[in-house]
Amino acid sequence: MEVRALSAAVAVVVVALCSAACNPATKAKAAATSAGNQSEGSSASAVPVASAAVSSTATATPTPASGGGTVDVCGLMTAAQASSINQVTYGATTPQHVRNGFDKCTYKNNGSVDPVDIQDLTIQVISLPACYSELQQANGPGTAVPGLGDDAFGYQIGIIVKLGSRCIEVSGLTDAELRNNYGPDAAMARIIISKLP
Repeated sequence: MEVRALSAAVAVVVVALCSAACNPATKAKAAATSAGNQSEGSSASAVPVASAAVSSTATATPTPASGGGTVDVCGLMTAAQASSINQVTYGATTPQHVRNGFDKCTYKNNGSVDPVDIQDLTIQVISLPACYSELQQANGPGTAVPGLGDDAFGYQIGIIVKLGSRCIEVSGLTDAELRNNYGPDAAMARIIISKLP
């Protein structure tokens, strides 16, 4: 039981570090979190990682890692829906089953009239213990976004939503986040939440 909890904690730290990698202001916090967990005898190499095949459509189903199911994150929102909300042209999607309880989808950014909107859009659905507090520690405290899930906050490149024991992260810097406008991210999160199994 202790090994399972430790493995889950390491996975949450990996998620936090991945999220913080795009956020220079939180790199120091994420590194400290990682160092604290490594001193307890864990390492990032202990986290099983499985990659799915790259997909060119929004309806592709990721290949599950052995011993675990997946959430088809790319099937929760179409590239057309995301494009309409963010005013960015998104194309091919890439599903990834990172590990049991952690799935994501990346929407390729094919262009925007706004020069700030250069990042791909990434949607993550995480069902790991303490995912919200770990992500909040790495990316927060952020800006509270009321009326979304059990709790939600916006940060430099997106939004993180707590929904029961799940976390939903919508990230990919656009001009909206620079203006602390999390409305587009919240709209995408609502679509994703409405389609979650």
